[in-house]
Amino acid sequence: MYKYLTKKTFSSKNPLASNTYSQIKVGSQTYNYYDINKLNTSINHLPYSIRVLLESALRNCDEFAVKKADVEKILNWRETQQHDVEIPFKPARVLLQDFT
Repeated sequence: MYKYLTKKTFSSKNPLASNTYSQIKVGSQTYNYYDINKLNTSINHLPYSIRVLLESALRNCDEFAVKKADVEKILNWRETQQHDVEIPFKPARVLLQDFT
């Protein structure tokens, strides 16, 4: 199952994969991820919520639904925050509070 998820999650169509694809070994398991720190050295100024959007866009970048330009729009958040700019929103998980 893990190999199937790895193949599906890490698309060879991602134009940013060669620069950002990383692995980490924890015990005997190896995990794959996209490292947003490898995109640009100035991501530390981004708010946490924008970093989450950036990671999601980077992970889903396939030049079809999510384009490299979309990732760059999020990276340039300081310059684009005052403009109406569309960015991809592909949540992996949704947490809702239940008041019942």
